Amino acid sequence: MSKKVQIWSRTISGATHHLEVTGEIIRTFVWTVDGEEVLTRKTSDDRARLESKAHGSLLVIHSGLGTPRRATYFAPGEDLAGMAGIGGVDLTPEPGSRAAAYEQRVIDHPRRYALIETLGGAAGVVGGIVAAMVVAWILARVSLPNIDLPLPNLPDLPDLPLPDLPSIPWPSIPWPDLPDVHVPGWVEQAAGYLKYIWPIVLAFVLAQGEIKRRRKHAQASAASAEKSAALAEKSAALAEASLPSAERAASDASPDGTDASPDLTDASADRGDASAERGQRRGL
Repeated sequence: MSKKVQIWSRTISGATHHLEVTGEIIRTFVWTVDGEEVLTRKTSDDRARLESKAHGSLLVIHSGLGTPRRATYFAPGEDLAGMAGIGGVDLTPEPGSRAAAYEQRVIDHPRRYALIETLGGAAGVVGGIVAAMVVAWILARVSLPNIDLPLPNLPDLPDLPLPDLPSIPWPSIPWPDLPDVHVPGWVEQAAGYLKYIWPIVLAFVLAQGEIKRRRKHAQASAASAEKSAALAEKSAALAEASLPSAERAASDASPDGTDASPDLTDASADRGDASAERGQRRGL
């Protein structure tokens, strides 16, 4: 069975970064810059970090099921941003790959992506509660045996005489009488539910951030493609303008010469007919 390969690449600040990831559970990461290998690493971490003192770092994210998500480059001066997982520049996944398909789905259906991520956070909260209830139910119905461990008899330690330390006359500070503040019951109840709500809110916020990141990357890629097309068109125009005048004149005159060839052929045919007619008259 062949191992699946995911490739990302992008030119950043004049340097072309190329990342190739092979494998599903234990993945092999090969990072090259301008064709030169920077590092190779094997790990099963879903948030793998590749660090290089000279070239910065890469954060490669996979889903819990091993599906590639994105690869983000951080410059050497973006250490804190790289640790937090924010900022950076996303590399472009290979067209037709799983990471490219995932990025396109996020851009085409942002609401569905946000809903799925939010429901995933809610499922994690509910799953944790259910798991805790199951463990408590099992422990309540399992009687653990009493095990008497033979402990050694330790000798009594002698009492050590401690010196009498002088008391320090601390000054008395007159603190004002603070009023008794009673928190409403609904606030206490909401605070108790907060530990279950904040993972869902966090999942929604992270989903919105991921959507903005994907849109920004798509806009940057489109702008780069338009710039490359404009440069190619400009290069073609400059190349055409740099042709010698004689070559341009010959190129412009070639259609006229082609159009004139049928007229010359017709004229030669007319001359042939006229010579044949004169020959017949002389024969008569």
